[in-house]
Amino acid sequence: MLIIFDVDGTLIGGEEYDWKAFNDAFTDVTGREFSVEFWKSLEEVTASAIVHQGLSDLDIHERTRLEHRVRDRCLENLIQSRSGNPGAFTCTDGASELLEFLHQSDTYDVAIATGDWFKTIQYKLDTAGIGLERYSHATSSDALIRSEIIKVAASRTTRAVEEAVYVGDGVWDIRACRQLNIPFIGTGQRIDKLKEEGAQWTLPNLETEEFLATLDQLRQRGNR
Repeated sequence: MLIIFDVDGTLIGGEEYDWKAFNDAFTDVTGREFSVEFWKSLEEVTASAIVHQGLSDLDIHERTRLEHRVRDRCLENLIQSRSGNPGAFTCTDGASELLEFLHQSDTYDVAIATGDWFKTIQYKLDTAGIGLERYSHATSSDALIRSEIIKVAASRTTRAVEEAVYVGDGVWDIRACRQLNIPFIGTGQRIDKLKEEGAQWTLPNLETEEFLATLDQLRQRGNR
């Protein structure tokens, strides 16, 4: 079985710092601000997709050029945020131990698929003590659409995406899993919203014992 993890809100915390770094970077680079209506209109919640939709009146080359500038400014903002808040991007409860257990197991393969850019997610994972290079991974630097990011991550393992279970904390995660027809395990701070979206499997944190028990239940359901 292939277990693919989201990162922000799933493996690490600090989303309030993350979103501020992103929003400020977009405004600093483009001179534009995201409106409430804009956020409601989003169909894809990945860093690249948000920037491209926010600049949809520009041609693709200019959008891409500005996206790279936003990405780099966002990284600068993240570094600055953490300098004043050393605990900004720490592992969520149980996440580090679960990753290590799965990584050492002969039963499971592990990958990471995130809607963040490679540069920014690598920095945050490094500060949390998780080496991104240890795992097959894909980011918003590989694809704009979350379901495609998950597929790319799977393609970099020895397993097919059809063998995957995705673990995430956002309604956009469960929607991507629905597109791919793969199981979803919800965790994090928005479990009620995930259940409203139809999540059958949820965990308040990623403690290893509870996670493995959920995988067993999921497997049993699949074998019926």
